Amino acid sequence: MVEIRKWKDEQFHDKKRELTEWELEEIEQTIQRAFKLRQLVTLTLWQHHNLRDETGLVTGMDPYKKELLLDTDAAIKRITFDKIQNAKLVDDDD
Repeated sequence: MVEIRKWKDEQFHDKKRELTEWELEEIEQTIQRAFKLRQLVTLTLWQHHNLRDETGLVTGMDPYKKELLLDTDAAIKRITFDKIQNAKLVDDDD
């Protein structure tokens, strides 16, 4: 019974994609641009077997710890690079 429940739960999990080198480069450039221009960015994060969006200002980056600081409305969050699946700048029109 436990195995069936476990299998059922897994069916509703998003699958984490392995990003291509090109996708990683594009995400990095978007985050760098957001940081330099102090522009809002929406990051799609892989967390707890699900994808979720987090929007805020990138206020710092630590290449050694491989993480960035994202200042959201609620708090400043440390986000490790390996959780980031996508990044896009937030337009003023949105």
